Amino acid sequence: MKNYIIGVDISKNTLDFHCHGHFLTPDPVANDAKGFREFEKWIKMKVSKAKEEVLIVMEYTGIYTYNIECFLSDRGWSYVKRPALDIKRSVGIQRGKSDSADARMISKYGWMHREILKPMKPLCDNHLQLQQLMAYRDKLVADKASHQARLTELRGQMGKKLSDTILQSAELIIDILTEEIKQMEKAIKACLAQEESLQHNFNLLTSISGIGFATAVTVLIATENFTRFDNHRKFACYCGIAPFTHTSGSSIRGKTRVSQLANKKIKSLLTMCALTAIQNDAEMKAKYEQKCKEGKAKWSVINIIRAKLVERIFTVIHRQTPYIKMAA
Repeated sequence: MKNYIIGVDISKNTLDFHCHGHFLTPDPVANDAKGFREFEKWIKMKVSKAKEEVLIVMEYTGIYTYNIECFLSDRGWSYVKRPALDIKRSVGIQRGKSDSADARMISKYGWMHREILKPMKPLCDNHLQLQQLMAYRDKLVADKASHQARLTELRGQMGKKLSDTILQSAELIIDILTEEIKQMEKAIKACLAQEESLQHNFNLLTSISGIGFATAVTVLIATENFTRFDNHRKFACYCGIAPFTHTSGSSIRGKTRVSQLANKKIKSLLTMCALTAIQNDAEMKAKYEQKCKEGKAKWSVINIIRAKLVERIFTVIHRQTPYIKMAA
């Protein structure tokens, strides 16, 4: 357990920080190498030179934390990242908002949870590359879908009167995006091949009926190659497919339901996987039909299939053997 907890609020250009228990909050520093050195100097002068006594707590803010993560890891300082909503909801009512106030809030959160927070390490270069490539691939897919929807709408409204210039331009853009998506997927596969464990786990995931390329890669990224989650139940909560009771005293007896606090992207992908599995996997199809006959709502049954897929994902990873489909 650490004796000193420092909360850091990270933005694109600056770092605001505060050590829990200190009265004053220092001036912010730049979010660059010079600012990192000033931050480290402040820690040594005002907090402690003993690195084993200090824990630095940050929010997940995408690419803006990567450089300071690398700096802290190289210098031997312990740090941990936590979801912003987890921090906000755990420290009570906050009046007003500023970067310095957020730094104080993060340091308070870190102090309250110091016994369970575990230091982290920055992503290795290959995992970082995979994350960037997949994010860019998803953006290209979204852009292509947008252009296709717009072209379909124009064709439906204008028919033969649609301008040939617009039609040719739209089709050219769609063709270019299609080719770029193929190139990104090729680069992603090459990135997977550079690390044996990543490639092996990818092969294990895609052996499951319903789990395709995009879902397998997204799960590998979200779980950091299955180092972030111990079991399928925790990952199901993260995806928003784990049901929770909704009761209070004798007056509130709500239906069991899933939480809206979830990774919606993975939840959406798992929905498509569940629909595919129902069509192509005999066991999943039988379970779906059985639950429907019992009178369960369609989306409740689909959620059961999603949960079953997550269970299969973690089973093949823990066993390190491909999934074997049951005979029809």
